[in-house]
Amino acid sequence: MSQIDDVRSKTDIVEVVSTSGVNLRKAGRSFVGFCPFHPNSRTPAFTVYPDSQSFYCFGCHASGTAFDYVMRKLGLDFKDALEYLAARAGIRLEPKGDQQRQEDARRTRLLEINAAAAKYFNYVLLSLSRGEPGRKYVAKRELSPETVESFQIGYSLDEWTHLFAYLTARKGYTPEDVVAAGLVIDHETRGPYDRFRGRLIFPIRDAKGQVVGFGGRALGDGQPKYLNTPETLLFKKGELLYGLDLAHDAIRNEDRTVVVEGYVDVITAHQHGFRNVVAPLGTAITRGHVALLKRLSHNVYMALDADAAGQKATLKGLSALREGAESGGDGHLVATAQGVVRLESDVSLRIITMPEGRDPDEVIKATPDLWRQLVADAVPVMEFYIGAYTAGLNLGNPQDQRAALDKLLPLLAELDGSQQRVYVARIEQVIGIKAELILDLLRGKRWEAGGGRQGAGGRRQGGGGRGQEAGGRRQGAGGGGQQPPPDDVPHPADVARPPTPGPRPPVSRGVEDYLLSQALRHSLVIPAAVEALLEQSLEKFPTVREMLGGGLEDLLEDPANQQIWATFTALPIEGRPVGEPALAAWASWLEEPLRDRFLAILASDRRYPEDFRYRQVAEDYARNLRIQQAIRLHHMLLERIIASIESDPEPNLSAEQRQITALHQFISAAKTPHRTSAFLDLRDSLGKM
Repeated sequence: MSQIDDVRSKTDIVEVVSTSGVNLRKAGRSFVGFCPFHPNSRTPAFTVYPDSQSFYCFGCHASGTAFDYVMRKLGLDFKDALEYLAARAGIRLEPKGDQQRQEDARRTRLLEINAAAAKYFNYVLLSLSRGEPGRKYVAKRELSPETVESFQIGYSLDEWTHLFAYLTARKGYTPEDVVAAGLVIDHETRGPYDRFRGRLIFPIRDAKGQVVGFGGRALGDGQPKYLNTPETLLFKKGELLYGLDLAHDAIRNEDRTVVVEGYVDVITAHQHGFRNVVAPLGTAITRGHVALLKRLSHNVYMALDADAAGQKATLKGLSALREGAESGGDGHLVATAQGVVRLESDVSLRIITMPEGRDPDEVIKATPDLWRQLVADAVPVMEFYIGAYTAGLNLGNPQDQRAALDKLLPLLAELDGSQQRVYVARIEQVIGIKAELILDLLRGKRWEAGGGRQGAGGRRQGGGGRGQEAGGRRQGAGGGGQQPPPDDVPHPADVARPPTPGPRPPVSRGVEDYLLSQALRHSLVIPAAVEALLEQSLEKFPTVREMLGGGLEDLLEDPANQQIWATFTALPIEGRPVGEPALAAWASWLEEPLRDRFLAILASDRRYPEDFRYRQVAEDYARNLRIQQAIRLHHMLLERIIASIESDPEPNLSAEQRQITALHQFISAAKTPHRTSAFLDLRDSLGKM
């Protein structure tokens, strides 16, 4: 048994949830309470299932295992969640190898150096006469002493080696480590000198509050205006957000993150009580940032400057997320007419439109109520795209009309039918091109892409996707264009005495591990085949698609497997290892618990069939896992209905009825032989891949 399995077997999810502050009450064989992940004080929608050691919220659709719960509740990654649950269970994790211990020791030294430097910079600002330029800037920006202390703002003297001498001669750190921390540059002829000179200093902390780097703003004519720590063992600017350590509680409580552009924007927002505000470090928002944020909230609002540069930065951030998806990541954008661009990770993005010539810092200081209104009026991403792609154009000119339409067509192609009609009409209104012509062009683009809703290199379209930060399956509410329920949907009175559901089938770990191993070995074949199989099976069941999703990642329920697959697919397609030796070598980059699990999965099946039968087996296993998922969710919904009826003789169960009916129809169809409308046999149509 692996360390992960040992921790899982000795963890009681009911105890984990209860001790985290959620008041649970017994309801049949499950427990219910108010969800800790979204505002909810009327209906206890959060359900914990001891049988399957899982949880599900019928309000915000958060779901998963004890690992998923801890990661989301505490904002931890999988490794830290494993350590947390191991400590709770009294399990001592196996000691790390020599290489890992050496890296941990070096990381600890660099953290100590950064912490000492942050105190030094703060002392210079507050206590030295030569820190006066920094104090003048702080006063000009109206930052309070409490804010300066909270963010540990500092100042670097305009001298070449003052910090270097302090850290080496006074604190005893080696020059090599000070250079490795990014605080000092070791010039080949001049020797070591301070990187930050004559700048206001903003310590940059990770989500745990540890100082991992610094940002420095020039107060004179120095260039660049802003200077950050270079990439180090600790500092990865694409994975850090300024202010997140102070913002995470507010983000979780408000279920919303606001992303602004600069350090002072964040600081001013926090000083005025808007504590759910963070900023990237001079980069567009990345998938790494999204991975941080979705542990706390799935709602992200972007408030960049209203000028051309701010708009360009917003477009760049959205483009980076899309390109990441095309290279195999989990950040694929799916536009919806409800006013968001949703990522497969179920993060919803909206754009805050700033007044011309004003940034968040200025608005918040002058008119806090205006800032509140701007956040409340955040525009849908599709509206932002329409505005951005028509800005500066003469829409009475046919060439400009077509130029705007060429940029918007790929986005329209990603929309479902009803959503598409909404924005076709909107674009007709803005650009002046008839809706019929837009639809003709759209059909032509779909045909060119090979059929289906295929836009701008997009992968899977439609509902579903992953709603947990570790990749957990999204089990959303019904809808998604689903027709009204058939006449045989049971009325609440008819459901009043349903048979008591039996035990839910366990997750087929062996089946899931095999499917993952084959997907890793044949990464260009298996994921596409499984995705096509699932999409075909869900074509007639849009409600089930919305609940279960249609990709390989949606079949993986083990948190370790989810993180392995997410890490693997984050690699560019051309950079993914091929063959067992390359896969084993790649495993050395994984954290130790995941590395052991990955190698065990890889070693579990070393068959290399020459007749392509591995794909057939993988498809069969995918069918098996999907049917089990549907059955488990059917059981969960049935238990929920029973618990609701026991507490309320006339509950409103229309949504649950639609869901359970759709699941019942899907399961019945899926359990028939393979050549059915639910699971078509795709091997003939796909051919020998």
